[in-house]
Amino acid sequence: MKQRVWISGGLLIVAVAAIFIYELALQPRAEKSKSASSLSFPGFNPDQVKRIEISRQAGRKDTLTRRDSGWAVENEGNFAADSEAAQKLLDTTKKLACNQEVSNTESEFDRFDLGPDKALEVKLIGDKDTLADFFVGKRGTAYNSSYYRKADDKKVCLVFENLTTTFDRANDSWKDKGIFDFTAADCKGLQVQDGTTSYTLEKNLKENKWEFVAGKEHKPAALWAVDGICQTLSKLKTSSFPEVSLEEAGLIQPSKSVAISLVGGKNLTLLVGAKIKDKTDYYAKRPDRDTIYQLGEWQVNSLFKKQHELVEQEEAPESKGLPNPTPPPQK
Repeated sequence: MKQRVWISGGLLIVAVAAIFIYELALQPRAEKSKSASSLSFPGFNPDQVKRIEISRQAGRKDTLTRRDSGWAVENEGNFAADSEAAQKLLDTTKKLACNQEVSNTESEFDRFDLGPDKALEVKLIGDKDTLADFFVGKRGTAYNSSYYRKADDKKVCLVFENLTTTFDRANDSWKDKGIFDFTAADCKGLQVQDGTTSYTLEKNLKENKWEFVAGKEHKPAALWAVDGICQTLSKLKTSSFPEVSLEEAGLIQPSKSVAISLVGGKNLTLLVGAKIKDKTDYYAKRPDRDTIYQLGEWQVNSLFKKQHELVEQEEAPESKGLPNPTPPPQK
């Protein structure tokens, strides 16, 4: 009887050990091998890409070229490209995998918007060779899914990722939308012109306090309010690039401006012009650039505040309330 117990116990230990080894060693290795084999472009190295071409047969062709300082949009006067968007495109291509094969027939390409007249072609080119070439079709049944196929393959794949938002800028631009990019904590002074009103906000770096200055008037400024303006300015972005004249944009003699002084001596300026017709947005510009930007009304309102919104409010004296009534004498 004891011998059977020992044998049963030994077999149980061996079985548990086998499961443990499989789950920790063999299964992950098998899954990793399967994952690597399902990649559409195994061995793709984003660092080797020198040129990105994105086009539709009946639409425009966007071309991004790698420069020492980042990416540039060749078809838009070599304007600096959105580096984060370009990197996301490369990273998505590297991990692109066929999660599910849905068709292998050329006659069904149109069903997935993968025919030549609708598909978006993405071509990534190295020094000499094409490193990846594929077509992006319509979204899948779920929002976060898409159909695609490799240029040299009839296999239509479903991937559980929204490729349209990563690769398709037909209604937008690959240009860098950043207007300013600095560390908000380096902001030490703001000179604001808002119509006929002008004031300065100066920071005491040692005490980390702001002061509101208008003419001879000096008042403590609300730290949270001024830091909020610096935060907005530090990562300010445009929503688009309007193609209008400076006169039409109201930027020859702009009614609003803010000059920024940064630690280290760097100075930046934002000019805000007229309101865009039939919109709540405004035209804007940097004096050191030719580009005209478009800012939302909420962005402009967050930058140009009234004095009462900037000056630190004195707290009302604490109310002592009415005195307690005198208790009646005890009998």
